[in-house]
Amino acid sequence: WLRTHFTDVRRSATEYGIGDRFGAEMRLESHPDSARTVVVGAEATFSGVTSDIFGSHSQSEFAAFGQSDQRVGPLRLSGGARLDLMAVDGGSLTAFVSPRVGFTIPTDQRSRDGGVLRASVGRGFRAPTMAERFVRTVALGFQVVPNPTLRPEQAWSFEIGHISPPLFGFMRLDAAAFWTEARDLIEPQVLLIPPDTVLIQLQNVVRARLAGIDASFIAAPIPQRLTATLGYTYLDTHRRVTNDSSSGGPLAFRPRHLVTLGTDYTLGAFGVGADYRFASRPESIELEGFVDSRRVAMNVLDLRGSWHRGPVELRLLAANVLNYVYNLVPETLAPVRTMTLTAVWTH
Repeated sequence: WLRTHFTDVRRSATEYGIGDRFGAEMRLESHPDSARTVVVGAEATFSGVTSDIFGSHSQSEFAAFGQSDQRVGPLRLSGGARLDLMAVDGGSLTAFVSPRVGFTIPTDQRSRDGGVLRASVGRGFRAPTMAERFVRTVALGFQVVPNPTLRPEQAWSFEIGHISPPLFGFMRLDAAAFWTEARDLIEPQVLLIPPDTVLIQLQNVVRARLAGIDASFIAAPIPQRLTATLGYTYLDTHRRVTNDSSSGGPLAFRPRHLVTLGTDYTLGAFGVGADYRFASRPESIELEGFVDSRRVAMNVLDLRGSWHRGPVELRLLAANVLNYVYNLVPETLAPVRTMTLTAVWTH
């Protein structure tokens, strides 16, 4: 059970929302033999919301899934599917089937610690939230109107990758290429109602392609003490609005370059670590021309430390320690410097 309750106090209006989500899941795992694993299950959820900007609505979801992993010599095959059924306000059911198949195979069968080649293809979807379907508010000075006919976003994704055997005895390289073809993506659209009314509505209007590479180095120069990671992602996106051949360009809010650095050092009961994240300035945003389009690259450094003895552990996290000011979406400030102290007692 998850419950949310918010009140947004603004100069122009005070908005509130109360939401409840109830869910249950059942999963069964079987091992018919040493080379095969089968997993089947089902889950059900019911969500309800009462709000002055979303109205009073409910959404029911049911899903059944199954997956089988089979070893054939050095080859490991994996296949499965998931069936999702969804109804909004007790209306007609929307069904979606998501299959997936993949395989892994060692590239050096003489070593148990050698490289591994992998590939997969699958279909997925994202159902619109009740907030997206039924929102009615004022944003950026424009009236936002609901769209209860929103359809789920859906996509086919493909990936092929390889993890190397140990390099120089203490590091590995993991690299992959990916490609996604998506349609019915949800974006806000400007509606011009004569003579001079401007409305904003979320609509299924975008087809998109996302392709790129993802690579990471994982190193342990001092085993059990010092570890380090370096990751890089290159992402190329292209969008096309339905029935508009002139609407090409990159997807909103997707940085083309993403770099991550991380390191951890442990000595006895003490541990320290750091993470750095860089994301290039997004080339496109939604509602360009109607919102403040100022945006910058992301440069965020997090520091952490820990101490543990017996059942007691203390953790300190300093997020965005340099207090770098940036935004991921227009006119919304990303989290500033935050210090978090956590105490854990394990019994």
